[in-house]
Amino acid sequence: MKKLLFILIAMLSILLVACGVNDDTSANNEQEENDTEQEETSKEEETNQESDDNQSESPEVDEEKTATAEAFLDKIVNEQITEAYNDLSEQMKEEITEEQLEEVWNTVTSDIGSFVSFELVNSTEEQGINIFIYDGLFAGGNAQFNVALDNANEIVGFYIYPK
Repeated sequence: MKKLLFILIAMLSILLVACGVNDDTSANNEQEENDTEQEETSKEEETNQESDDNQSESPEVDEEKTATAEAFLDKIVNEQITEAYNDLSEQMKEEITEEQLEEVWNTVTSDIGSFVSFELVNSTEEQGINIFIYDGLFAGGNAQFNVALDNANEIVGFYIYPK
């Protein structure tokens, strides 16, 4: 928003100069532009510092767990259901059968179309469980994928939420 304001002020200043506004007005506009530019630079530096601070506070994403979650999703979206099912923890296998997993996927694709892509949008950790949240794009809509992994890097949860 602030950048947009700065750009509008800069464009207005250029427009006034181009229209032949007297030299005093041009000088004032240039001074205002310089002042605005300095304010924007200070605010950007503050924002960058805040971003750096926030990044250092947020937990780092475990690349191995992310790779495991994405490999699992790749198997699901490529309809390699048996391979995906084999990636589930024993506890998950007690909760869902391979046929049920396949049925869930078939229901999703019949409801919102063929799969297009997915993208990681968030990850959190709760009580030793890493939860990866992905936005999934389909031909006829979107869905959210949640993949949960335990400390042993096993898949202990998988959910699809059509949006």
